[in-house]
Amino acid sequence: MRPLGILLGLMPCVFSALASAQPAPTPVEDVSAAPTYEGRAAPPTSAGRKLEGVTLTPGLEVFAQYAYRRTETQDAAGASSSEWFHEFDVPRVHLSLTAETDQVMGRVLLEAVRSAENGALVGVSGDSLVARLREGYGGYRGVPWLEVNAGLVPTLTLPELEGTWMLRAVGAAPQEEAGLLSPADVGGSVRVLLPGSGPEEDSSHGWIGVAAYNGEGYTNRELNRGKNFELAASIHPVSSGMFRAFALFAGYTKGSTGTGLSRSDRATGALLWQGTFLRAGAGFIYAWGLRDSGSTRSWMIDGFANLKPWKGLIAALRASNWRRSTATDDSILNLTGAMGWEFDPALQTFLAVTRSLPSDEAQAALPDSDYLEARAITRVAF
Repeated sequence: MRPLGILLGLMPCVFSALASAQPAPTPVEDVSAAPTYEGRAAPPTSAGRKLEGVTLTPGLEVFAQYAYRRTETQDAAGASSSEWFHEFDVPRVHLSLTAETDQVMGRVLLEAVRSAENGALVGVSGDSLVARLREGYGGYRGVPWLEVNAGLVPTLTLPELEGTWMLRAVGAAPQEEAGLLSPADVGGSVRVLLPGSGPEEDSSHGWIGVAAYNGEGYTNRELNRGKNFELAASIHPVSSGMFRAFALFAGYTKGSTGTGLSRSDRATGALLWQGTFLRAGAGFIYAWGLRDSGSTRSWMIDGFANLKPWKGLIAALRASNWRRSTATDDSILNLTGAMGWEFDPALQTFLAVTRSLPSDEAQAALPDSDYLEARAITRVAF
């Protein structure tokens, strides 16, 4: 037993000697500070790093409304009936962040949508409002007259029309509601800004742009190998004085949609007035292909006016006639009128009334398209 006791007594001394004989650990290099050249490791991501000369602009926009709708329907025998429904709603919640330097910009825009779509009754936790990416792109601004964007980018035509209307709280552009145009898509765009001849800082003769997209809109993934190409221009013939608010817009999109490569071409023309006290427009769009039917021909006439006759007071009117198919009398006339008050640049309220009048064929295809709707709306935007 004595040799075993002696061995146990010496073990702590042996372990201590071995530990002291080990070389000191090599310090781990902080790769987050390593440059990206000479074969050295780059950091896994640069998100969140501090940059000098960056301007961050957050944005928030919320619509809240109470809506009453009375719908006229017809049964198979032709007998008419009506039903009504009312609800509180939040039709829009937008949260954005834009980062800019002298050369580069980036923008992310989130919107709230219902999680159940396409006739589904159950989505996320019932039918919750969930966040969806509306825009997410980077852009080059190193040249004053050039804008280059890539990612989930705004399209060229619809933002110009809706940006002239500037009353999205009262109603969306009918071209978007009809599915003729999308506000954003995955791809890239280039705009050339035309110089102006006036002394004003924002004097300009407008812009010319070209873009390429997947073609399915920002709500769907690409379903075919075809790509959509868009060419558009917004020209201000007079770049200074009162008449610089007048603009001529023209746009053409050639593309396809769906797994069957259905034709989806659009030609748009509009006369626009983009003033301070009056914003108005009259436009026409012709569509070759509608949804998954490439042979359908459709067109829409749209006119609107946004008037500020007195400080704080807003009056608006919009009318559109959509011929869903040129082969039949399938059409919908939509009229919207609104009165509003701007308490603050960040707060507006409106009372709006909309009347939708479909033809017999359109009502047979869309039973809920004959309605009268009254809404009380509040818009907050920062």
